[in-house]
Amino acid sequence: MDMIKRSLKKILYSSVSNELVLGAARKKMLGKKVAVLMYHELAGDDDAIEAWTIVRRQDFVRQMEYLKAHFDVVSIDEAIRAKENAGRQKPLAVVTFDDGYAGNRRFLLPLVKSMDLPVAIFVSTGAVISRELYWYDRIISASQSEREITLDLKYMGLGSYYLNRTQGAANWAQTQKLLADLKEMQPLERKTAVKQILETLKEHTGKAGYRISHLTEQEIREMAECPLVTFGAHSHCHSMLPQLKQEAIAESVIKSKKLLEKWTGRQVRHFAYPSGAYDLKVIGVLKDAGFDSSFTTKSRPWGKEPLLEIPRIGVGRYDPFDFFKVRVSDALSFLDR
Repeated sequence: MDMIKRSLKKILYSSVSNELVLGAARKKMLGKKVAVLMYHELAGDDDAIEAWTIVRRQDFVRQMEYLKAHFDVVSIDEAIRAKENAGRQKPLAVVTFDDGYAGNRRFLLPLVKSMDLPVAIFVSTGAVISRELYWYDRIISASQSEREITLDLKYMGLGSYYLNRTQGAANWAQTQKLLADLKEMQPLERKTAVKQILETLKEHTGKAGYRISHLTEQEIREMAECPLVTFGAHSHCHSMLPQLKQEAIAESVIKSKKLLEKWTGRQVRHFAYPSGAYDLKVIGVLKDAGFDSSFTTKSRPWGKEPLLEIPRIGVGRYDPFDFFKVRVSDALSFLDR
């Protein structure tokens, strides 16, 4: 059923990807909205990895060329100031990256400079200091294998997950389901489950491919010298913040803000919710900490949502170019809601 749904969706997206249709959609749908895009990591064109979160450099370049041709690509601050202005020739777009991966320095920064491309990077500072991957990236890394992997986790209250039976979007759907189910667990329960899963994945022979890693302090300092790069906070712990007590939320949020301000020499006024998880308690912490805006993972252009609940359109490795064009143009928005 999922495969049939994906095929039908692909046909529908392709049928409306004509630029006349998309231009009309942008004019009608994006008058006072902003298309905020959410990426995570870039890798080289030949870097092999099964992960939606890691986009090939050549695909990103193609997407940004399209974006710059049909949108005014601006910084977060410029978008906030200009969002309600009427009579724009082009709709506004903002490009953001979450987590703070090493490819942001290696692949993204040269493109930012050569393409005159403003970007915002939301950094989880804990991994910068510890040099350790967060649990979800450890699972993604450990599941890179030539062999099929079946994880029967019903004894944990989860389900069964079938990794590497195929490649691409269908394979990622299984990994994504596993990660989503783990996120629903309470922190201590999830920690135990992740440890057991990683022990199981050790039995499978890994394959060479792109190595996930985080930015260093020095790389962040270097990137901060570029005026086109805005750094934002993404918490220190990258936990599901609503699962924490208010004191722990405040500690993680404020620590990430202070560290980034120290490393960049700039004020840090923007935030992105780890895994898109937030509630009124988390919003209250951000207000108290003095953040101007915060970004969710709700997949739609930013319209009437308040500054601390700005939605973003996620872009990943397996998204066809037609999908990208249609989604940023808000041409078939009803399919994603």
